[in-house]
Amino acid sequence: MMDKVVVITGPTASGKTSVSVEVAKKVGGEIINADSMQIYKMCDIGSAKVLESEKQRILHHMIDIIEPGDNFSTAQYKEAAAACIKDIIKRGKAPVISGGTGLYIDALVKNIDFNTDSGDKYVRERLNALLEEKGSEAVYELLKKRDLAAAGTVHMNNSRRVIRYLEILESFEGTLEEYMTKTVSTPVEYDFRIFLLWPEREFIYKRAEQRVDEMLSAGLVDEVRALIKAGVKEDAQSMMGIGYKETYGYISGRTGYDEFVKLLKRNTRRYAKRQFTWLKRYTDAEIISVDEKSNAADLAETIYKFYIK
Repeated sequence: MMDKVVVITGPTASGKTSVSVEVAKKVGGEIINADSMQIYKMCDIGSAKVLESEKQRILHHMIDIIEPGDNFSTAQYKEAAAACIKDIIKRGKAPVISGGTGLYIDALVKNIDFNTDSGDKYVRERLNALLEEKGSEAVYELLKKRDLAAAGTVHMNNSRRVIRYLEILESFEGTLEEYMTKTVSTPVEYDFRIFLLWPEREFIYKRAEQRVDEMLSAGLVDEVRALIKAGVKEDAQSMMGIGYKETYGYISGRTGYDEFVKLLKRNTRRYAKRQFTWLKRYTDAEIISVDEKSNAADLAETIYKFYIK
């Protein structure tokens, strides 16, 4: 019998952090982060990183492992997270994966080999030249024409990922989804139990906007100023995340404060929408409904009942 691994995911602001802690307490588990921004040191407020007081003495892995100026690939994430899973099980604990980055979760639950080099350096050079000449929108439009579904999973300003997708699709006739299915390396080692925290869209959009207000009150602008002072460039991978790129633009003087807040809320809603699109692909997941009356303990109890079956 394969070891069970809990996966708790959902759109931004759906309550993954608190629910995961409650589930980990029930199953005797440790949490593995699956959020692509929480891996970065100094990126705390904008990534909604779990606070020490929220951890409730549950061990958390894959948080604060990378300097904010460095890059970190999905292949690197998969290797490091897989090592965490193995170590947690070896010590008699239950792994609980928590986060909303679809590629990270896919890498683990589908065992996709992201080390496969489907990129062509000449294609990359051509796309980078287009990016420099005409900007991120022009490159993003190419992806929309080639694979609209893939374009729906990535923000236009995340040019590094957009170009990577285009590199893959240049040498592959199908869609990105078909490519990912084809590159599954070997059968999965674990019994992944996926749980989707699934709120109504209008509810989560409201929650997302409230989170923006909370981040601003907590000092998001000062956090990004500190990152800039530390030498983190605007084109760094960490600065492509929702919250960071908009704040960088505000600090740089390209937008006024009111416009910056409006843009940040709009992009946060759009990010949640892209997450809904991506997460609907997990047809074998258990859907856990979330609304304004939900609390972490009750949601964790529902998940636990499925876990022990």
